[in-house]
Amino acid sequence: MEFMILEQKRADCYKLLAALFYPPEKQTLMDEDVCGSLFQILDDVSPEASAYASGMRNAIDRTDAKELSIAHAKLFVGPFELQAPPYGSVYLEENKMLMGDSTIDVMKMYQRAGLGLSEENKDAPDHIAIELEFMHYLVSKEVQSMQDGDMNEALEYLKMQHVFFDKYLSPWVEAFCSKIIEASEVEFFRLLATCLSIFINRTPVPGTIPDRAGAST
Repeated sequence: MEFMILEQKRADCYKLLAALFYPPEKQTLMDEDVCGSLFQILDDVSPEASAYASGMRNAIDRTDAKELSIAHAKLFVGPFELQAPPYGSVYLEENKMLMGDSTIDVMKMYQRAGLGLSEENKDAPDHIAIELEFMHYLVSKEVQSMQDGDMNEALEYLKMQHVFFDKYLSPWVEAFCSKIIEASEVEFFRLLATCLSIFINRTPVPGTIPDRAGAST
């Protein structure tokens, strides 16, 4: 059961990190204590990253809401040249093009897992927040399958995590985070980038599922 608990926490880390890459609503982030929750969970999953989540919590409190929004737009949205494009294809494609072959492959992974993008979504499928949410989905489905006693299905979701993480997420996160750290004058985003980089680099997808993980409670 300890394995399942840790896997659920790993899933929650992906979900909370994803939320922090969407346009920031300072009051919502503070009211829901997103960074505080991330700090607590990371303390069990990726202790080296947890201190940065704690720093993010303090940085939000010190930063004006408008300043956060402007910094987010400069980094990830535009309208001018992006300081840190949040799309995997920019880093994975030789010509740094948007919507390249890697983007199509990412969309195929979503479809393989039975997912599609909402019509309301205006971002490319390989946006960092969407990819982090997808990892949250895969880990959550792995945990649910274990709880249901379906270890074969759990292993399939684990295999999908390995493919997606190794081919479409981890190869570009380091370069992406480096751009944020170099470009942003806002402490919150520098801390977020460092936190994400450490989490991705030092929290690998498990190699397998322990036999006892599927035991019922």
